[in-house]
Amino acid sequence: MSLVESRRIGSSIVLTLQDPGRRNILSPELCRELSKAVAAANADTEARAIIITGASPAFCGGADLADLQAAADGHTEALHAVYQAFINVADSPLPTVAAVNGAAIGAGMNLALACDIRVADEDALFDTRFLKIGLHPGGGHGWMLLRAVGWAEATRLLLFARSIGADEAHRIGLVQQVAPAGGLLTTALELTGRADALPRDLILETKASLRLAVVSDHVSTFVHETERQLHSLQQPAFVDLVRRLQARIETR
Repeated sequence: MSLVESRRIGSSIVLTLQDPGRRNILSPELCRELSKAVAAANADTEARAIIITGASPAFCGGADLADLQAAADGHTEALHAVYQAFINVADSPLPTVAAVNGAAIGAGMNLALACDIRVADEDALFDTRFLKIGLHPGGGHGWMLLRAVGWAEATRLLLFARSIGADEAHRIGLVQQVAPAGGLLTTALELTGRADALPRDLILETKASLRLAVVSDHVSTFVHETERQLHSLQQPAFVDLVRRLQARIETR
């Protein structure tokens, strides 16, 4: 059986981690499948978004301790496969949503952080876990956490080993939306479904511009956005909209 199930719902590709007996831990096999599934979703010209979730009872229980022990002995191949999956999710040209059901622990929290947006069910739990087991954070955890919640909250979660539920995660900005009981996937799909009518190429270009803005100054971003906006003025999506609006005005 595949460790990552991929299915299309509308214009969204839903990727479900499928190792529930082990709480969807990030084995190298699962992570390689996830990387392939993300690549396939991005190659789908009808897709507008990617949703990543886990088969009940957890979103992701983190790394496999056996792989961490192997890395301690110098065998880091499995660990790098896990980290590569984080990069592939974070680098996705399509917008990504983590639909966090249950626990997101350690490296499992990394996977959620690698997504652009996080939606959580009422029973979600976020636990960095690293320091609790005598381990330095890895896989870009600190970088992603800082950008999600800021210095003070990142310090509280990491350095004081604080685990938090869905409501507190929402309050500090780690989660953008909390879904009602039994409504996690519906909530995530309602969010991504807003992109159904949007031009796919414009979604890709705008996400790329947001990523550029993170590492650029105001003036550089201004120049880039202006150039891309002038380009979009010539594209069918905008040209057709103007024609329809003009026709509507003329009939009044």
